Amino acid sequence: MPLTIQPADAPNDTFTAESEQQGRNELLAHEFAFDSPDEVASIARRSEERYRRITLTALTSLGAKGITLLTAVVVVPLTFRYLGSERYGLWMTITSFVLFLGFADLGIGNGLTARIAESHGRENQVEAAKYVSCAFYVLLPLSAILMLVFAGLFHHINWRSIYGIQTPLAVREAGFATAVLLVCSALNMPLGTALRVELGYQEGFIADLWNASGSLLALAGIIFVVGRGGGLPQLVLAVAGLPLGVNVVNWIVQFWFIRPGLRPRSSFFDFGTARQLFAIGALFFVQQCFGLVYYLSDNIVIARTMGATEVAHYAIVQRIFSIGLITQYFVAPLWPAISEAVARNDLHWAARSARRALAGILLLGTLCSVSLLLASRYLIRRWSGFDPGPVDSLRIGFAVWVVLVGYIATMNALLNQKGVMKLHVLIFGLAALVSLGLKLIFAKHGSVAGVIWATNIGFGMIYVVPAAVLSLRSLSVRMLETE
Repeated sequence: MPLTIQPADAPNDTFTAESEQQGRNELLAHEFAFDSPDEVASIARRSEERYRRITLTALTSLGAKGITLLTAVVVVPLTFRYLGSERYGLWMTITSFVLFLGFADLGIGNGLTARIAESHGRENQVEAAKYVSCAFYVLLPLSAILMLVFAGLFHHINWRSIYGIQTPLAVREAGFATAVLLVCSALNMPLGTALRVELGYQEGFIADLWNASGSLLALAGIIFVVGRGGGLPQLVLAVAGLPLGVNVVNWIVQFWFIRPGLRPRSSFFDFGTARQLFAIGALFFVQQCFGLVYYLSDNIVIARTMGATEVAHYAIVQRIFSIGLITQYFVAPLWPAISEAVARNDLHWAARSARRALAGILLLGTLCSVSLLLASRYLIRRWSGFDPGPVDSLRIGFAVWVVLVGYIATMNALLNQKGVMKLHVLIFGLAALVSLGLKLIFAKHGSVAGVIWATNIGFGMIYVVPAAVLSLRSLSVRMLETE
């Protein structure tokens, strides 16, 4: 082959897409002051991997939400007619305590997720192993203490007064049903470390598959209990006990087969690491307590002021509009991804993802809320057998609530990070307390719709704007510090 010589200004046929990408990397390295084009390429790969995991988790979460919706479509009419208004309202109130009991871990579960995400960002598996062991060996005695305290108080609790129930059957079942729920929830505390590890490594899609399996088992259990004529304690056992069994299997699979290096060991327990977990866990604990006020106080307030029957009607509307909370499933995987990105100082990715997430969640939340508002009358008739009439203030309040919850979930993902979490918890807590005060006022005046509007008003006034300002300022300051 003869040798050919190209002029200096002629196009080079060997100039490939690979060299084009190299050129772009050099420009990005210069623009963002990275060390080299190779560093830019590495950051691009990590960015793609984060988006892949977020997408996978969002899709599996939608699937899990579909299973939850299927469960509601089957279970709500089935159990409402089987139990009657008062016992169904009692069941909804008792199962609300599942999330109330979530704060019993003192925030250590969420703290473990945050620390695992940061260790992943620093690629430090030894540090991650210490966090897992510390979390497990702190949660194990906490769960035992919780069960012992409840056992000592069981016979001294006035269940009729707590739940606002009247019939002898409901009073007789209330204590045992609550006991079943508490024992299952307490055992889940140390076993939940497996799910926390999956979330911290941005493997929420795996956690969703385990949770979906538990939901399907719970659905089968509920149908079985109703078919056999079982009571409320058996229904609670189906809802809480069968998912507990799934979590046992997940814990074994995660720490014996997938990540044996992270298996909890007493030799990995370190008091300094435990103190770090307690420090971040304390913030999550406070936020969880305020979250109970924000999300779960409704049924308790209504039960105490208007009775369990009103809880049943309110809970059905709440269940319908909770379908619209699919927005949270797109946001949930964003939190560990942002934590990992911040640990790597990949702040431009964090800022860009935050803007996209907020715009997408507000749009999706609005579409869901309007759709559910239009379909709510039909769904209420199908699920409960009574016609609520045209759109009323209760359903409009829940439509606004759907958008608000998506916004709050997005802010949690952005602001539950080092340096800004304390101020975020303060703003969130103030809004929750204001909304609780409004709930009590509206409920005492007999306004069921006022209970949901209390949440919308409290957070609309206290939280929405300050949280947005805080998120923008925190990312801007971090970017300046790294330049």
